[in-house]
Amino acid sequence: MFALISITSLLLAASLMTVMRIWKPGFGYQWLIAVGGGFAAWLIVLYSYTRIPENLQMLSWGPQTSYSNSIQFSLDQISWPFAAALGTLLLATLLSDVVRAYELSWSNWASSLVIIAIGLMGVYSANLLTFVLVWVGFDLTVLIVLLLQFESERLRRRTINAFFIHLIGTFLLLIAGVISVSDNSSVLLEQPSAMAVLFVLLAAGFRFGALPIDSQMLDDPDSRRSFGTIRSLASMGIVSVLLVRTSGAMENVNLEGYLWPVFFSLVGLSALTYGFIWFTSRDELQGRQAWILGFGMLIIGSTMQAELDSSLSWALASIFSGGLIFLASVRHRITLWITLLGVIGISTLPFTAAWSGLALFSSPLRISLIFYFFSIILMIAGYARLAAKPSPDTGGHERWIQVIYPAGLILLPVTHLVIGLIYMPNVGEIPFLAWIISTLIIILAMAGFIWQRRGGAVPAGLVDGLSMFLNYSWLRGLILVISIQLSRLMSFISSVLEGEGGILWVILSIVLFLATLLISIGN
Repeated sequence: MFALISITSLLLAASLMTVMRIWKPGFGYQWLIAVGGGFAAWLIVLYSYTRIPENLQMLSWGPQTSYSNSIQFSLDQISWPFAAALGTLLLATLLSDVVRAYELSWSNWASSLVIIAIGLMGVYSANLLTFVLVWVGFDLTVLIVLLLQFESERLRRRTINAFFIHLIGTFLLLIAGVISVSDNSSVLLEQPSAMAVLFVLLAAGFRFGALPIDSQMLDDPDSRRSFGTIRSLASMGIVSVLLVRTSGAMENVNLEGYLWPVFFSLVGLSALTYGFIWFTSRDELQGRQAWILGFGMLIIGSTMQAELDSSLSWALASIFSGGLIFLASVRHRITLWITLLGVIGISTLPFTAAWSGLALFSSPLRISLIFYFFSIILMIAGYARLAAKPSPDTGGHERWIQVIYPAGLILLPVTHLVIGLIYMPNVGEIPFLAWIISTLIIILAMAGFIWQRRGGAVPAGLVDGLSMFLNYSWLRGLILVISIQLSRLMSFISSVLEGEGGILWVILSIVLFLATLLISIGN
């Protein structure tokens, strides 16, 4: 029930802002309405921890089988920290927007409220059907918001391309569900099959990987910093919670064969590559896509290692510390030190929030873990370098802005610290190797930070080459080729249906579609 109340408060605030915009176009208190709705949702989410566990079933159809075919939301030990992260991110974004309130449109705040509301639905999702519906709803909402903002035909095409890339990930998740149903198991609970888990991981990879296509589309730097951060990290949250739930069931999955070690190595190599891109980024916004993908690979790797605490730790660190550095546009005096607090959130030092993330290096030990080891070093060193850079804006704001802005930023590291203390693992649960790895990571990350501060630089050609590959321009070309082939296929189908046996083909297609639908809901 509390999960539904927090979502409702955000949607009501967004609706009120829309009504006031229509009724009084010159209404000047839209930001206060947004902050009020965000603050109420944040308090409700934090208080809901006292009501764990809580389940809510919204709609059910068809007979009950081993696969739940109802829309279900769950407030538990996995969904609550994600909800707290998204709620804190929203409130921190709204409060930090005071330094750019005159440049931002009210639609940015209303859109952020709606995006986080759908994001909360995603993190509260309790079964595969709910995840699929929320993923599609999130993508449609983002598509509509961006199309309303863009007038350029080029940007509209890029937005639609990104939407279809996300749909590929959702389609892969549907395949995982069909495989899961055929095996009489559950992807999220009990005993998922190895093939179903593979498609879940591929779906998550597509969801993470689609972000670079649209991460730089907002021309306005203020919108890119506020709404862009909300959109990117909320999308990451609804994908990460599925991976965390999947990692909790991986102990019962048989991953024998050569495919899984190769896949695990490729994920680690990707994490290392994205860590390098983040380490060499010009600024945090230019490197935001590498941050999301780098941590996304760490979460996927932890899931494959069946380490729930590790995947949860990396997911929360990416949202809290990432949100802090992306929102910190003004860094001087106090705000500079607040931004640097995000380093602690990803430092993997003992008794910090990301400490349990080192469970990734538990048995079975693989040589490919070296990729993950150095990727973490690069992410920490890159964060420290970018966070330590003072902004060109050195002040000039009103006194109340100078109070609210740092207050909004400090919400992220403080809430992260509290959640880290709540979910702190027992000392005996952390392998001895993690203590050694933690020390090495910090020493090497500090060395990399000092090297760059003293003028060290990576060859520009290497950075440009990797960036060209990782901006997914080659994937857009592949999509174009596929779309051309699909167009030819549709022309062939059209010619067949226009023939004498067209009606029979239509009937056969309907029967096949209904059969597939019945299988997918467990009949």
